Amino acid sequence: MPKLTKKSKLGKYLMEKGYTQTEIVKITNLNKLTVGKIFNDSNYIPSGLTIKKIMNVLKKIDSRNKIEDFFNF
Repeated sequence: MPKLTKKSKLGKYLMEKGYTQTEIVKITNLNKLTVGKIFNDSNYIPSGLTIKKIMNVLKKIDSRNKIEDFFNF
């Protein structure tokens, strides 16, 4: 049985703003497995390039969004 993790802060935020995983894949050109991890795994820390692509989306939603709001380093 797969290990269940709570939805990530980023996943919750994007869903509240009306974004689906499929839309984020299309917007960022990231792999769907990576986007799935970003949405669903609160312990996942993506690569720098992945974070940059996600932050581009987040800044368009709200220019005040910061990386620290979504990822625990």
